[in-house]
Amino acid sequence: MAVIRPTLTLTAAKSTATSNPGPLSVALSLNATDLLTVDTVVSEIIEVPFSSDGDNATLLIDGSAYMGTGAAGTDGGYIYMKNISAASASNKIYIGMHPVGVSLDDLAVNGEDQRMCTLMVGEFAFFPFDYTMDIVIDSSIADQKLEYWIFDRG
Repeated sequence: MAVIRPTLTLTAAKSTATSNPGPLSVALSLNATDLLTVDTVVSEIIEVPFSSDGDNATLLIDGSAYMGTGAAGTDGGYIYMKNISAASASNKIYIGMHPVGVSLDDLAVNGEDQRMCTLMVGEFAFFPFDYTMDIVIDSSIADQKLEYWIFDRG
């Protein structure tokens, strides 16, 4: 078995700072780290499919392909995603969770209940995933690039 050590550091100056003021009346310094046991790793950079007529989202990760005989909360993995598209305010990648047996919807629609988050250019997400659902993607315009990694729990 192998391990990865994810570390999250959030820092911000006070809201009264003259350079890069933060959102709070006090300075923020938060650190979190963990040692996670993993076995297999999948990594890919893909161009996120786009359809100007509002077609459905595209399946990115089929949870059942990874689930095997494991149990939710015991097996699973960790997902890292980053929007690595060219810099532009309109370059958005929509990430959604999709239950098995439900039709894929257009994630670009506001209020879409399958949409989990929107990644702007340079933004990323790292989260645990039980493989009990699928992860689907959609984009605001053509030529969006998504880097993703699946770290399977060991």
